[in-house]
Amino acid sequence: MSYLSTSPTSVTDSAAPNPFSPTAKSTTKVFLVRHGRTTYNDQGRYQGSSDHSVLTDQGHQDAVATGLALQKFDFDAIYTSPLTRVQQTVQSMVSTWEQANLAPILIEPKLTEVSMTDWQGLTYKAVKAKFPEADRCWQETPHLFSRDSISFPVIDLFQAAEQFWQSVLERHRGQTILIVAHGGTNRALISTAIGIAPKHYHSLQQSNCGISCLEFANGDRRQVELSYLNVTNHLQERLPKLKAGKTGWRWLFISDSVTENILDRSHLPALMEQNLINLVVTDHSQASESIASKLLHHNQRTIHLAVAQSGFLETWQRRIFNQQKLNSASESACLTTGLIIASDKLLHDILAKTLGVNATLNTLKHLSIVHYPHASCQSILQGITPLESEFIPSLI
Repeated sequence: MSYLSTSPTSVTDSAAPNPFSPTAKSTTKVFLVRHGRTTYNDQGRYQGSSDHSVLTDQGHQDAVATGLALQKFDFDAIYTSPLTRVQQTVQSMVSTWEQANLAPILIEPKLTEVSMTDWQGLTYKAVKAKFPEADRCWQETPHLFSRDSISFPVIDLFQAAEQFWQSVLERHRGQTILIVAHGGTNRALISTAIGIAPKHYHSLQQSNCGISCLEFANGDRRQVELSYLNVTNHLQERLPKLKAGKTGWRWLFISDSVTENILDRSHLPALMEQNLINLVVTDHSQASESIASKLLHHNQRTIHLAVAQSGFLETWQRRIFNQQKLNSASESACLTTGLIIASDKLLHDILAKTLGVNATLNTLKHLSIVHYPHASCQSILQGITPLESEFIPSLI
């Protein structure tokens, strides 16, 4: 299958019965975890498919925390990359589980990280200085990146992900499985599942030990929901760390249908009190204005902007992209964090446009986070995480 052009996955008809409801007995649930922090992560080096990087002490601690976060799930199988950093992560994770009921751990070569050839082991700074054109290609058009004009690592990675889904989904229909692999591998798996093209390879974030979840109704690739993406609450991170640096716009999105109880139990009031949200944008509806009022009570200095519903998406996107252009050359560019409160449909449209795909995303009772870095046309979906602060109860 060629991935130079990929069609989006069609979204399930909203009028039809929800295939992801608790009564859907044959739903296949797939959890994905990226390995813990490594020595190469600390040193700012490209890891790729090399096997010279190992977990740091922090990496082991985070893997244990991830194991504790997932210990109440009954996994039918655990699939892992063969590389050392992943094997170490798995061992630290399962050390917290009841060994007698441990699911089989299956090493799968198709889950190996993307190959970065001669860049592996080099620092990001060294690559940028020594191979500026290739580095620009990798950052801006990853699907066209090649070091030998023969193999295209991202295309190869997407094809391996496609082959993995073809062999695994049918085998585990109606079951729950865990995949422990790499940032690139997990992005390719999620992308091929929901229809994101390889050119948007950098648009999904996978933090060290971040947890994501895909649900396939009836084990059908055409009926898939991205339920969670890059959840890091269990690592004591209120928001995922910024992969592309602390510049540009970081937008948080919540539905205007969120109840007051969930809002109070979420970590949004704390973010407001700590002055981590600079402005709140609403779509002028009564529901969104009511939620904004409750949140602004925690920090009355926060700016509140209301945009008419009819032109909300176009107006908001245009202002953001114009602001990116204005600040792209600024060395003193800073990060601005905003919160958007709008209808589920509008949030879905924004996220779908961000990813260039029309897929089923879970925005209800969740906080979606998108980063628009300065000097970059590529937006990054950092996470779709439960609004309530306790991660595990909200997954059940």
